[in-house]
Amino acid sequence: MKNKRANLLFVILFTILIVSGMKVSAQKVELSPFAGYETGAKISYNAGTLHIGDGMDWGGSLDVGIGGGRFGEFSYSHLGTYLEKESGISNERICDLAVDYYSLGVLQEIKVDAGATPYGLFTLGIVNYRPTSNDISSEIKMHISFAGGVKIKATERIGVRLQARLLVPLYYAGTYFSVGTGGGGYGISGGIQGVQGDFTAALVINLK
Repeated sequence: MKNKRANLLFVILFTILIVSGMKVSAQKVELSPFAGYETGAKISYNAGTLHIGDGMDWGGSLDVGIGGGRFGEFSYSHLGTYLEKESGISNERICDLAVDYYSLGVLQEIKVDAGATPYGLFTLGIVNYRPTSNDISSEIKMHISFAGGVKIKATERIGVRLQARLLVPLYYAGTYFSVGTGGGGYGISGGIQGVQGDFTAALVINLK
């Protein structure tokens, strides 16, 4: 039920962004495919700690200008990694894991007309943890994120975007990665769990 509520909220926010984009169709529209590095994370469960590995991530963002150097942004990022259980000296690998972040938010540029334009970004959305093993269920959680970076113009249509972002998943009491058909699982406590960071470089394409 919580996953359904998270999906519904995300759909509502995405619809709001699309409608806002229709109203500001005369403003800038930027498409930014990116690649970079995403840090690992640790998640406390009922009997220890789960570890999500780090690695290269990739994705893209679509930014619609709403005036005053402000943009509404939708972004997606994907990390292909692994999930393991920390157990004493050595860790026990559980399965390969895909981590997908879907985010909606607001980006604010600081020096709008500069060749190098700093900005800040706040988003919220969902994160989908997708184990490759059929014996372990996926988990979808809400998240918020904070980012900062700089856009560097090369031409009127093309530029580069460098960004550092903090990804903060939000857990609720009673969630878990369930394992197998026998009822086993890793019960996760509530609160902020599995915080990750990513550092990316993007090609900015000005569509309008």
